[in-house]
Amino acid sequence: MPQSLGPIEVYCDAPPYPIIQACNRIGLYRPEDVRWCRMSHLLDGQDGRGETIGGHGWRMLLGMNKPGSSCDCGHPLPVLEKCTFTFITGREVSYLIGQCPRCHAVFWEDA
Repeated sequence: MPQSLGPIEVYCDAPPYPIIQACNRIGLYRPEDVRWCRMSHLLDGQDGRGETIGGHGWRMLLGMNKPGSSCDCGHPLPVLEKCTFTFITGREVSYLIGQCPRCHAVFWEDA
């Protein structure tokens, strides 16, 4: 049976893990345990798995919403706020981050 299994493709739509861990300190609810979705992928009609229809597919096909107009849970997308993270090396990176108040999914983009 193991011979019939091929490689598993892993698609990650999240920023680097140290950023996710640091999001506890900026007030996100359980950032290590929720779905992360890059806003540009969502607005391009992709979900967090890289699928072109993804979780919004049936709603889009029925004309109920445009790709990226709401979270998968149906709640309006959160406002993204600019957050700057400083690594121990002194390097800084900035992201736009927002969390859905209903399902706690995190939406983000490079600032």
